[in-house]
Amino acid sequence: MKLKVFEGFAGYGGGSYGLKRLKENIPGIDYEVVGYSEFDKYASMLFDENHKDKNGNPIRNWGDITKIDPNEMPDFDMFMGGFPCQPFSSAGMQMGTEDPYGRGAMLGHIIRICKVKKPKFLFLENVKGFTHGKFKPIHDQLVKDLRDMGYGEEPLAQAVLNSKDYGIPQNRERLWMFAQLGGLPEGFNIVPDKIESEAKIGDFLDDNPEKKLYLSEAQIEHLKVKHHIDSFVVETPLCFDVYNKKIKRDGYCITITQPEHNSLRVVEVPKADGKEIVRKLSPFEQFRLMGFRISRDLSECEIDFNGQSYTQLSKRAGNGWDVNLVGILLTHIFKQL
Repeated sequence: MKLKVFEGFAGYGGGSYGLKRLKENIPGIDYEVVGYSEFDKYASMLFDENHKDKNGNPIRNWGDITKIDPNEMPDFDMFMGGFPCQPFSSAGMQMGTEDPYGRGAMLGHIIRICKVKKPKFLFLENVKGFTHGKFKPIHDQLVKDLRDMGYGEEPLAQAVLNSKDYGIPQNRERLWMFAQLGGLPEGFNIVPDKIESEAKIGDFLDDNPEKKLYLSEAQIEHLKVKHHIDSFVVETPLCFDVYNKKIKRDGYCITITQPEHNSLRVVEVPKADGKEIVRKLSPFEQFRLMGFRISRDLSECEIDFNGQSYTQLSKRAGNGWDVNLVGILLTHIFKQL
């Protein structure tokens, strides 16, 4: 099987990295990304740096999805995309299709394109809040649209999966959705078996983090006073949850978000002088916690950062896909198909 894929809202190409893992796990499956859509300049640069077509050339970026004419697009077997989650997220304004930036309407453009192209598979992602409360009507409309388009009477297999259950010590819950033209096979199950892992955040940190990541003693004291923390002395590296004002003692990292939310700090084990050590995550650590294969000494790294700034890379990680989980999920799906 060779899948021709279109990747929407591509970011750094989380879908493409997941397909790479799928090919490793099931050698009989190959793939070709025939196009992608991304309007953010820096995200597009990161995608282009890391993904090429079969001839080693850049893959065409179709840009703003709202302006794509599906009749001009190449045919493809699968549409992949994590449509903007901010309108449905507890960390956003929760305005759904009324989002003032128009992000809540992006799902409609996926449907608009797929009504014309009729890909055999749809693979979508969003925050878990998309399925309930005031957003449930939007979710239910997606199900109805897929049913009307020929994706089966019960067209959407879906599940909320957490990265920490699949080998990555990040508490990141996301809703994953999959549909197949004509309907899914009887007994299809979208949930892969969980992976037993002892990995904790300390196992995903750089051997020698840059000095500029570290907070000064004055900044640490300010954190303690502001968030009512008695001590940052720990026996193993842990995550400080700024939003909830607590050190996570379970060894897991909270959800990586865009840098403006500023909700995560690493707490390191004090050195011989006993001074408390608190710092920001490095970009390598953020991407490692997003499932990328990056050695702790940085001698091996499967993504080229394209020389981008800390802020831009942190935005990409906060908005991206856990590529480890995507690979596991795609493998689980296609083994059943």
